Amino acid sequence: MTAFTTPHLTVRPWEPVLDVTAARHLLEARLPTLLTPAVLEHLPPDFGRESGPCGIAHWIEARRKKAQVSLVERNSELIGLLFLFSPEGETTRHLGYLLCEDGWGQGYASELVQGLVAHLQNGPPQILHAGVTFDNPASARVLLKAGFSEDRPNTQDDIRRFTFAID
Repeated sequence: MTAFTTPHLTVRPWEPVLDVTAARHLLEARLPTLLTPAVLEHLPPDFGRESGPCGIAHWIEARRKKAQVSLVERNSELIGLLFLFSPEGETTRHLGYLLCEDGWGQGYASELVQGLVAHLQNGPPQILHAGVTFDNPASARVLLKAGFSEDRPNTQDDIRRFTFAID
């Protein structure tokens, strides 16, 4: 995915950052302040980070293998991450994002998701999926506000699922 901007945010792929040693070390130093227990609480269990000196590096590599990841910045400060997963064999993409605790309730999540949808409108048709736990109604509102439709409830788990078709 290419970079895009919104009125308050700059969203850019993290690959160029990871390919420059000094920039990667800076990102590795910044991520622990972003990946707090509160931020990770509503994300899948495999988003938890390992402890130890290589924990963040392993976390980055695990995300790098599974998704296109973009840095979300406000005034050049890292405030979040955007994930687009393309499961093997599927033509759809799965959206995920996280924002620092200081960014909650400021409208950045809505701005991010709406900006992503607008950015993707310039590309090929595709289907975006997203899921949020029932105990995270704020993220559900963000998706609905961006034009996602809620799928039929699945009684098998505690996840609300949403879909957005980009024509």
